Amino acid sequence: MHVEDCGDQVVITMLRAEFFLVEALMMEALETGDDRDFQTRVGATKDKVRALLDSLPDLPLGGGS
Repeated sequence: MHVEDCGDQVVITMLRAEFFLVEALMMEALETGDDRDFQTRVGATKDKVRALLDSLPDLPLGGGS
């Protein structure tokens, strides 16, 4: 994984498998997170995490375009 700090933005280049792992972890956090302490543990509200997940591109699992 490569992370480039561009000030207000961060550009992350990662393997496809890493992308799906991050996506799965965010979905798992939404499903299993307790509403009472979710924001404290995750650092964002469930609504913000849902919006971020919704903004991710639909990538095929096997690669290619």
